[in-house]
Amino acid sequence: MKELREKNKNTILLDGGDSISAGKDLPELRAEISMEALGLMHYDALNIADGELGLGEKFFQDLQKKVSFPLLSANLFKNKKLLGQDYLIRKFEGFTVGIIGLVSPIYFNPELLAKEGLEIKDPEETLNEILPRLKSEASIIILLSHLGKNETTLLLRKMSGVNVAIVGHDPGMLNQPALWNKTILVQNSSQGKFLGVLDLTIGTKGVIENYTVNMVNITENTPSDPEVIALIREFKKKKNSQPPQTKQKRPE
Repeated sequence: MKELREKNKNTILLDGGDSISAGKDLPELRAEISMEALGLMHYDALNIADGELGLGEKFFQDLQKKVSFPLLSANLFKNKKLLGQDYLIRKFEGFTVGIIGLVSPIYFNPELLAKEGLEIKDPEETLNEILPRLKSEASIIILLSHLGKNETTLLLRKMSGVNVAIVGHDPGMLNQPALWNKTILVQNSSQGKFLGVLDLTIGTKGVIENYTVNMVNITENTPSDPEVIALIREFKKKKNSQPPQTKQKRPE
């Protein structure tokens, strides 16, 4: 990411969600270390999804206070109030980018949502409501769509105005972007195996004139960041000092 930003100052780093998981050992510690690592990478925004809430809403709220970058969700509510930020505006020379996050309710247990006072509003209704406002503030609209590919494409068929959709939740990867109703649709793999790089050529009127995608394979030969390595060592040290634990389950 440092190299990309050195080459292009107009670089933004976005995540469609599921950056943390409740299915591994010491999940709370992993989540805290992971979020700190994302902060070191200077994330511009992360979409709140089922993974982020997998350790319970209270843990997420505590974690949210420690995060150094925006956590987005336009359709996820706690006691009628947005759990995250509905959208983000980033201004660059000659154009402005609006970023909005959505999550599908199908990835959540309805009883768990009710128990924790959470509500997920319909993604299509939410986007229809916010998109006009977003288009008045930005020339380029990016949707962080934690709806899976199928639901995302169905959504894009019904409306226009979204320039880029980054698909989350599905484990597969699109080596080449798809185009749905003039929206560039991209999807990365899971577990940080690849860095998806979408290069947009923005014209003088602030519109996309061309685009390319490059999936950068992250391997053991990829140069390491000293600060991130220090975090990994910190995690291992704390892990080794912990008594054995049983596998953490999602709160019932």
